[in-house]
Amino acid sequence: MKVASSNEIRLLDKEAVEKYGISHEILMENAGAAVARLILHTASEEDTVAVIAGPGNNGGDGLVCARHLASHGMDVHVYLVADPERLSELVKKNLDRVALANIPIEKVTEKNVEELQDVLPFYDVIVDALFGTGLTRPLEGVYKEAVEAINDSGSLVVSVDIPSGINSDTGEVMGTAVKADFTVTFGLPKIGLLLYPGAEYAGEILVSHISYPRSLIEDDRIKVETNDPLYPPPRQPDTHKGDYGKALFIAGSKRYYGAPMLASRSFLKAGGGYSRLATVSSIVPFLATRAPEVVYEELEETSSGTISYRNLEKILKLTEASDIVAIGPGIGLDDETARLVLELIPRINKPLIIDGDGLTILARDTTILSTRKYPTVITPHPGEMSRLTGKPVEEIKKSRLKTALEVAQKLGSYVVLKGAHTVIATPEGMAYINLTGNPGMATAGSGDVLVGAIAGMYGIGYGFEEAVRMGVFVHGLAGDLAAESIGMDGLTAVSIMNFLPRAMKELRENFERIYNENSLPVLV
Repeated sequence: MKVASSNEIRLLDKEAVEKYGISHEILMENAGAAVARLILHTASEEDTVAVIAGPGNNGGDGLVCARHLASHGMDVHVYLVADPERLSELVKKNLDRVALANIPIEKVTEKNVEELQDVLPFYDVIVDALFGTGLTRPLEGVYKEAVEAINDSGSLVVSVDIPSGINSDTGEVMGTAVKADFTVTFGLPKIGLLLYPGAEYAGEILVSHISYPRSLIEDDRIKVETNDPLYPPPRQPDTHKGDYGKALFIAGSKRYYGAPMLASRSFLKAGGGYSRLATVSSIVPFLATRAPEVVYEELEETSSGTISYRNLEKILKLTEASDIVAIGPGIGLDDETARLVLELIPRINKPLIIDGDGLTILARDTTILSTRKYPTVITPHPGEMSRLTGKPVEEIKKSRLKTALEVAQKLGSYVVLKGAHTVIATPEGMAYINLTGNPGMATAGSGDVLVGAIAGMYGIGYGFEEAVRMGVFVHGLAGDLAAESIGMDGLTAVSIMNFLPRAMKELRENFERIYNENSLPVLV
């Protein structure tokens, strides 16, 4: 599903009106009716409803919702946090309709806003229709107090389009924001609903297309989508291990045993065929007891126990017999090893995954990526992205999508910016927001499993971009299945790795269910 920015949704609204003859009044009517349908499906007709309507079209949507609920016999009360004389003509028209339907309307001002704190707990349902996608500055004054009254009510909260106070392009909280149980969003989901903290404030998200033509909701000008799953390539009966990919992992050091084991073994757990791990010779006997299925290529090491530069030609020779290469997990930051990594990256003539210490080393000279002839994916967490870009971590967290897209295009590489929700950006300017995964996956080694999963998806037959997307999806799905089985607390990278086969089994046998469970539902 496409995911829209505030500017893009305004453009779609404009084209719906001018190109397809669907008036703003029709769009507002459909939007308010959609919110009412959700409430009628979720609540009882005996429940009481407070609609908190703001000054813009979001408030107008709320007024339409109030009228529809009242027509079904629900006890509805409108609280207008706006000057009636300054409303647009369309919102005024819907306010008049509410009045003609004998729905009580109370104007909320700075003088009486505190009364909301007293009355809202007595309503079963609150409709948050204060602000939509047009909010550009922090909430203050009467609006801030109204949001706090909604959050303190203890009632079921349904937000109209986006929780009031959430930046629709970044997910940032603009001073304060409504914490909704449900959000009904219109036309297309907004970026800020899927990026944290906005995703946490949105509750359960439902999409209503409000009669947008399909050509608009599938418009190619919109470059952000949800990372929906793709059906796995078949495994044919007459095949051997080489048919499912030959991966080489250049990883590990005397200090880091887990990262290379997790990456190289996760490739096999995800369905890959032949996994080789090029690592320092001193740790191979220990790794072999944990991952006997991996083939080990022993390398000379530095005095500090990292991979020596003397291995350069040997490693390049190993890459020639590989379909995909990963470099960096647990490789260390020794100067000699860093020199090796910086010379290897531009000379590896195979699809390449760079992760972990490899990213920290790459930050010394990102220009080396420009000479690569084969696709590259980098998989940073915000700290590693900070080193790559020079931006503070907090700035990256506030602009995850924008940062991922900028870096992907600047470096000519795919970017997997890890976190909740992980963002995948392509060199061509597309981005995907992944919806699988859970907080239990915030654990050491989880990123190493992701490296193996991406390589595994390439091995079983996805194209490179598809493999990156599906590696992220399957990694998150494995984490979700693990959390469902053993809980989030104490979830480890090994647990995630061990659920990769189950994730692939579910995709093959129950694809439609997995697709629906990890996609945004459309309200009809």
